[in-house]
Amino acid sequence: MAMSVETLHWKSKYDTGVEEIDLQHRAFLSLIIRLGGELAETKDLKYRERLLEEIAKYAAFHFISEENLMMKHGYPGLEPHRQLHRDLINQLSWRRQSLSDSDLLEFLVRWFIHHTVEEDHHIGDFINRSKPEVLPGPG
Repeated sequence: MAMSVETLHWKSKYDTGVEEIDLQHRAFLSLIIRLGGELAETKDLKYRERLLEEIAKYAAFHFISEENLMMKHGYPGLEPHRQLHRDLINQLSWRRQSLSDSDLLEFLVRWFIHHTVEEDHHIGDFINRSKPEVLPGPG
């Protein structure tokens, strides 16, 4: 089933429960949606390349930020998750040059949904379990 950028919007299933990750995921989703609209409207090759560069650089920033959180909290799956990030960046680099707009956008949508729901939820669950429980004060 093809995923459509036009129907993409934030859903509660994307929440990891880690505010920093969720804020970045919301920004990344907004970039994907914006990219879909801009690619449909412009044929300016320099502008199109800059849009693709923006999304690639944001993804790289987000991955480093997410990996730092995993390190901070001692997440045991850091190395395999870091490898997933590397693979996604490499695929994006290849796909930017090799695929049509619709194939590239479908890749980004599938990546976002799968990686957020399947992979990043493990991080959120771990971080939220490792937070010290705050007991109510006397009152």
